[in-house]
Amino acid sequence: MTPLHQRLEDKQISRRGDRAFETLVAPVRAGKKESERHKTSHAKLFIEYRNIDPAVETALYYGFTPLPAPLLITKKDKDAARGIDEEIKSDIYSITPMLEERIAMLRYAAENGLKEEQPAMFCAEVLTGPPIRRKADQRRLLFDIIGTRSSIADATLIQTALATLRECAHENLTLSINSVGDRESMSQFVRELGNYYRKHVTALPQSCKTQLKKSPFELLTCAHPECRALFEEAPKPMGFLGDESRRHFREVLEFLEELEIPYKIDHALGGNRSFANETIFDIRETMPDGTSQRLSYGMRYDNLGKRLGLRSELPSVGVNVLLVRDKRERKERRAIRFKKPLVFLLQLGFYAKLKSLRVIEMLRKAHIPIHQALCRDKLVSQLSVADRLKIPYSIILGQREALENCAIIRNTETRAQETVRLDNLVEHLKKMKIG
Repeated sequence: MTPLHQRLEDKQISRRGDRAFETLVAPVRAGKKESERHKTSHAKLFIEYRNIDPAVETALYYGFTPLPAPLLITKKDKDAARGIDEEIKSDIYSITPMLEERIAMLRYAAENGLKEEQPAMFCAEVLTGPPIRRKADQRRLLFDIIGTRSSIADATLIQTALATLRECAHENLTLSINSVGDRESMSQFVRELGNYYRKHVTALPQSCKTQLKKSPFELLTCAHPECRALFEEAPKPMGFLGDESRRHFREVLEFLEELEIPYKIDHALGGNRSFANETIFDIRETMPDGTSQRLSYGMRYDNLGKRLGLRSELPSVGVNVLLVRDKRERKERRAIRFKKPLVFLLQLGFYAKLKSLRVIEMLRKAHIPIHQALCRDKLVSQLSVADRLKIPYSIILGQREALENCAIIRNTETRAQETVRLDNLVEHLKKMKIG
């Protein structure tokens, strides 16, 4: 990158050249050229996203890349899903993540250079079923982080989903979360769950007895009073977690607590057993009449890439978000003009990671975009991303800074830096003309 002082000199030379040019040609023509130059310079400050729901803008602040077109579920994706789960049930009106959706997302990632950049963060609208069957007042967004097992990926998705829903005027949101562990702990749990229900089979309704033969897992969400009563004493998934799964889930909860996001453990959240593992969560809105509506549902799917025959494992986590659009909103311009980030957030250590999501949300509310690589632990790896993007400023959060609620702002060209308290960060960045 050209040094700052050299760029300033070049700019001054350019201005002198403009003045000389103005003395040689007609003022009108010179004015037109200046206008075009200004327009081009101004355009470089923004990224234009077209044919995209305006709600996606929230995800841009967290580092997600929108797909250029809605994600289309193909026949090949559905066939691949049936190859994994023969009894798969797809409901285009449900917000529950479907197997074929995640297969389509992994397919897109594999076809678009995922190997070059991991983890990858994608967001997309999804099209499932023929247009005549789609609800005009509803849109479904998919947010996925592909290529990382890091617990901060789970927390990032939860925070992004909550922020997106709040920006769409949803209130009284409740987060429920659970962990079903890895494949081994899930198998142990399902086996013990089956044994438990078989001991109490006489108390089950006939339809549930039939379901027990297929999969006791489905009885966790059964609405029959008899099943609800039995569920209270039934084995719980978290009782079978291995050490690594416990550590992962504990870290996710630490992120939520740092972000001051209330949550409740819901042992009935199990996701789709054919591909879900580890963290499962949903977000519901409590309506004025006391009922609740599920607006978001997310889960990890670490083993799906391997089951699809991809060359390497692709540990991933994704969430579906339901957007309800009235007639006026459906006619709004589907485009986002997003300011290019001038700052890169560098973090060192777990406690600094805990603070990072809070910093990003604080800057998002102030409309200050930043680049980040939160899923990367090593500083060298983060610096390589920042260097490739040619970002002029860095916000550095180390363990000490995180403990003292401050951050270092560094000019990547001059190496000049200063320490700023986090509660003054937004104001300071705006004074630097970054916000």
